[in-house]
Amino acid sequence: MNRHKKVMIVLTLVFLLIQVAVMIGLAAKNYPGFMRGSAVTTGLLLLYTVIEYKYGLYMNNYVRAAVMISMVCDSLWGQYWEFYITSTIFDKVLHAFGTCSFSLFLYILLLQMQCNRFSRPVAFVVIFCLGMSFGGVYEIMEFVIDTVTKPTFPGQLSLYDTNLDLVADMVGALVAASYGALSNLDKHISAQQT
Repeated sequence: MNRHKKVMIVLTLVFLLIQVAVMIGLAAKNYPGFMRGSAVTTGLLLLYTVIEYKYGLYMNNYVRAAVMISMVCDSLWGQYWEFYITSTIFDKVLHAFGTCSFSLFLYILLLQMQCNRFSRPVAFVVIFCLGMSFGGVYEIMEFVIDTVTKPTFPGQLSLYDTNLDLVADMVGALVAASYGALSNLDKHISAQQT
């Protein structure tokens, strides 16, 4: 087993242990909706990791760690420690960081599905569009969840909150696009696949 796979397994195990502990804490605080949300996102990342391992996909471990940090910050800081309620800036910072990490994650997956590398300008546009799409879909999901479940702590407090979230998503997408276009990320991914 190479170093990359060892790091992938260690990161995944640490992530899983943290998320299980947080879910137990959310259950103890009687937050079943938050617990289910954490379970779904954790399950999706674990499913991706199994698919990656089984089919020989490649995910940069720095990007993997950033995605995991985004998810832990959401469940532990945002939900368990209630930063979404007590902090005015936490949600915006997490939107920017989460959009940045998920944009790079999606871009790396996209690179593996197509044959040609993108030029730097095209890579910038693709990553930016992935980030903005991710942010928009996330806001729609928050709206649907708030409308259907009527939670005690809604994901969207107002249209102003939604617009600020989208601005934070744009910042994260711009950071990811700049990094992805300037870092030769596509060359690194191509080298790992051979």
